[in-house]
Amino acid sequence: MERIIERVPYSLAVWWRHFLVWQKTIWSSLALQMVNPVLYLFAFGFGLGAVISDMGGLDYLAFVVPGMMAYSLMFTTSFEATISAYSRLTMQQTWSAILATPVSLLELMLGEAAWGIAKGLLSAFGVVVVGYIWGGIDSLPGAILSFVVLAVAGFTFSACGLAATAHARNWEFISYFMTFWVTPNFIFSGVFFSIDRFPNYVEALSWLLPTTHLIAIVRPLTAGQSLDLLMTLVHLAMLLLLGGVMFWLAYRKLKSRMFD
Repeated sequence: MERIIERVPYSLAVWWRHFLVWQKTIWSSLALQMVNPVLYLFAFGFGLGAVISDMGGLDYLAFVVPGMMAYSLMFTTSFEATISAYSRLTMQQTWSAILATPVSLLELMLGEAAWGIAKGLLSAFGVVVVGYIWGGIDSLPGAILSFVVLAVAGFTFSACGLAATAHARNWEFISYFMTFWVTPNFIFSGVFFSIDRFPNYVEALSWLLPTTHLIAIVRPLTAGQSLDLLMTLVHLAMLLLLGGVMFWLAYRKLKSRMFD
């Protein structure tokens, strides 16, 4: 345990390095992270909200806001752990330079995951601010508490992205990840409508997506509804299990790829 604690600063150093670079492109980065989900929120919250009075027992705007929180986190962390990370791995050779220092591969990956989580939480925060101003959040304390769950899910999404990056040999592979993983998480996880509207077999498949489990916790929190403790633990366990497995696969592949 002491050894692990001693190595934490190395992962934080990776995180800090990415933060310093991000400062140089902060405005374009914020435009991607925050404006895009806010536009979705405006279009669907007010567009569909004009013809849909409620969804799942909630005002439609209150239904959409937590979904957009989850989506913005998922997209931002996935983007950072794939497109940005793959660029640092291959084109910029940043990872090779970092590994030439006392930083280990595990510490590098933890730093990458932490950075993806931070950017994802920032994106979700933008949705919360706009959603609260527009009256789409019924419980502000619940929305604040949801960031704990969002951070856990951020690790899962980062781990999935790093696993894709570890196996990618070209940019086309990243495109497959975005199409066959990010897009289904966006469409089939209950962001804009309840998944019980799908056929039974599609609804069952939806529960295999981490975003579905995330929304199942975040939506009641932002709406001020009570949570089923057992089901909440099940959702969190699913997120942690997937994140742990994907992170291990990413570490195993990257270790053989970079050191063999």
